[in-house]
Amino acid sequence: MKLVFCGGAREVGASCYLVQVEGKNVLLDSGIRMKGGQDTLPDFRQIQELGGVDAIVVSHAHLDHTGSLPVISREYPEAVLYMTHATKSLVRVLLYDSLKIMERSEAEIPIYAESHVDDMLGRSVCYSPQYAFKPFSDRDVEVTLFDAGHIAGAAMIYLTSAEGSLLYTGDFSSADQRTIHGASIPKLRPDVMITESTYGSYLHANRDLEEKRLVETVAEVIGREGKMLIPAFALGRAQELVLILKRAMDRGQLRPVPVYIDGMVRAINGAYRVNPNYLQRSLAKKAFRGESLFYDDHITAVETREQRQRVLDSDEPCCVISSSGMLKGGPSALYAAKLAGHERHYIAITGYQDEEAPGAELLALMDQEERALHLDGVRVPLRCGIGRYNLSAHADRGELLGLVHRVTPKRIFLVHGEERSIDALAEQMNLEARGQVFVPENGDSYPIVLSRQRKQLDFTHVALSPLNRPLGELDDGENWQSFWEYVYEHGGSRKGYTVEQLLYIWTGTAQPKQEDTDWMLQALHASQFFTANRRRLFLYHPAEPDTLTPASGPMELNAMLAHVKEQFPQDAGLYKTGAHVEETKVVLWFHFPHRAKREYATLLTQIEEATGWQVEVNDQCHTGAAEELAVSLLPAGAAVKKFSYYPHRRLFQLKLQDAVDGPEAIERQFQLQTGVSLEIVHPGQDDGSETPSLRPLDVEHAMEQNRAFEYVADVFAAEGVALYKKSRRVCKDGTAYLELSFITPVVGKRCLEQIRKLEDDTGWNITVSENPNQNELIKKAKHLLQQANVVIRKGPGVHAADAAVKVEVDELPDQELLCTLGREYMQQTGYSLEVLGRR
Repeated sequence: MKLVFCGGAREVGASCYLVQVEGKNVLLDSGIRMKGGQDTLPDFRQIQELGGVDAIVVSHAHLDHTGSLPVISREYPEAVLYMTHATKSLVRVLLYDSLKIMERSEAEIPIYAESHVDDMLGRSVCYSPQYAFKPFSDRDVEVTLFDAGHIAGAAMIYLTSAEGSLLYTGDFSSADQRTIHGASIPKLRPDVMITESTYGSYLHANRDLEEKRLVETVAEVIGREGKMLIPAFALGRAQELVLILKRAMDRGQLRPVPVYIDGMVRAINGAYRVNPNYLQRSLAKKAFRGESLFYDDHITAVETREQRQRVLDSDEPCCVISSSGMLKGGPSALYAAKLAGHERHYIAITGYQDEEAPGAELLALMDQEERALHLDGVRVPLRCGIGRYNLSAHADRGELLGLVHRVTPKRIFLVHGEERSIDALAEQMNLEARGQVFVPENGDSYPIVLSRQRKQLDFTHVALSPLNRPLGELDDGENWQSFWEYVYEHGGSRKGYTVEQLLYIWTGTAQPKQEDTDWMLQALHASQFFTANRRRLFLYHPAEPDTLTPASGPMELNAMLAHVKEQFPQDAGLYKTGAHVEETKVVLWFHFPHRAKREYATLLTQIEEATGWQVEVNDQCHTGAAEELAVSLLPAGAAVKKFSYYPHRRLFQLKLQDAVDGPEAIERQFQLQTGVSLEIVHPGQDDGSETPSLRPLDVEHAMEQNRAFEYVADVFAAEGVALYKKSRRVCKDGTAYLELSFITPVVGKRCLEQIRKLEDDTGWNITVSENPNQNELIKKAKHLLQQANVVIRKGPGVHAADAAVKVEVDELPDQELLCTLGREYMQQTGYSLEVLGRR
């Protein structure tokens, strides 16, 4: 084995490492240098002199690792490229965007054309992480990709051969992010390791605290009517930032604010959506349901130059997330030029900055009094706020040392880092690591001669013999079950398999076609026989037998309840489940059912399809959760006097001891999170429930109170309208009035004309109570159904917010009788009667 460093040594950019093994040349990555004024490409002459390239393996999509792939692939068209599915989708977006940039530049000659990108992508083969494949049919060289964190689809590359084993980390991070999980590799035994060193001299700050600090800054800038620009790398960082702000608004930590997404970020968001198996489980579920991952009512994409100009010209406070992350080209530089000169605005830097990039210049000016920033050669006065927030997706010094201790390679090569970081890491690693530490220069080559290779543990191979069946036979449900039985019997549900491994077990094909892999992915997602790993969604486990729905009936009760609970994220607010076994119905209690029915409509349908059970969402809000949320949205120190719920109005009311600023924003945020209205009432303010709109009447000659009550009761009795309660109420200003309670407020409002006459006759203002008489509603429903010989199984129950009474019966009557009962009940009460049951 021999290593040749063609780029990416003692620098960040142009990562390109040639591995000569068993007479074959394997290239690991082929990037470009992102700094201006430098030779863009790796040293391809060196590769040419060593015999070219036989295969290319790509760690991840960032251009400093992929930007020159069309060039090297054009020179060696027989070389197949290997990468994950997500990486291929993202490489496509990045390289086509690079083509547009090269076409617009008059000063540079394009280094490749669109046809070269198309050809390169056409020669690319995708594999899931943890699937071992052989790039050469005539050599015993095997490659396995392992999840690297960093960005969607990023992979560490593990190569084994008769001449030794090598682990190339690419860029990695062991920390979980909002979009993806951190790196995950077994305890490999590499003889050689090539590792990144980007932050080799740093320890990262606590990520949760950094996110909190960023959200607080956004709130502060918006509070002073300013705009906040967050320049972001289009791939990875921008998606994290969107989800951080989205989560903060959903949780009430940040009032709803317009967030605009500009630049290449839009296209990258689309590529994330079509690769759900590489994302966090909560995002993947949204993608599978066809929901938006990043956009909502507050977060929108800037689609046109005119729209961008409107954002720039508007006085509206907002947040803009835009590429490029270093303020070097892209719309972010335009936003920065516009915002930099105003004190109320702010620019937040969240990622790595090249020393020569405008973003690095900006950070260097943070503590200067006289400040000016150079953007695209123009000097821009700098008066806005500036901040740095550590949201890195690279491993820090501790993670780098930790990985070396885990895999204990014999020889360690440090790449992908500025000289200061690499030298500091090399010094520390030399003290701690068992193996030899090397810091190569570009152009260096290192023969690897091993006296004894490390014995490899088998983490990826499948022990099952293939069934050698045609893939098309899996269209048959019975074949899916027999396939599941075969896999389950040989390892239970604990072992996870990649889609390629499952294809091998069924068909016997070790290197499946891309279209077969795509078909199998969709089939696995739709199948009840295999479930995705909770953290690594590209791995599929055989389902436990008791979770399967028999072909002839619904899923077993406990398995169904477990399945239901697993489907919803923690913040869905599902706090109770129940089942009516005789009716095959599951009832779900959410803190905020109106929001749940809106947000999870598709998922509720999917649960019904997967389990064979009917799903019903209980309509009652959880008052405790509502009060907790409402209080959390208040400013610190605000004192609550009373919290009330009016289900018939679908309204919560919060009375405060002292006034607070911005109650409308708090009410909007509560509505957004619950689907129910909130009314904040300050001291001395009309709360709407105790002070009705009163007519000016001749109160001096008003009828005596008790006599007025008798008179009103006699009038309604004569007209056959039941009056259940008569009360005297007093407004805050001391004005007295009468309140009448009917069986429902709907019936009361039918009598408004008569009530107006009674007001004139008695000299009293008269209002209708908004509360229904639930006992009378239930009695009337029971009486009506019993008269029709309908046997009640459960209920009735009053749903005031929907103006309905619902009742479950043993057997549904015919449709004509149902309609008759409904009309009669509506006439008596003003409420609908919903009869549920089996025919």
